[in-house]
Amino acid sequence: MLHDYNVEVNNFKQLKDNTMLKCSMELSLLNNLFRENLVTEAEKQEIKRRILKDYKLL
Repeated sequence: MLHDYNVEVNNFKQLKDNTMLKCSMELSLLNNLFRENLVTEAEKQEIKRRILKDYKLL
């Protein structure tokens, strides 16, 4: 082979973006449940805390 290139791919930013997207989607779903009165304010706060903790944002 004439050219032997070693290409390194840094997927950290993409993984971070995907994580933030997933977290955002979960929080959005939680807000929808709250608006539809399917969860109480106390439940919403506890679930939100767990979501943020799961994504290491808290």
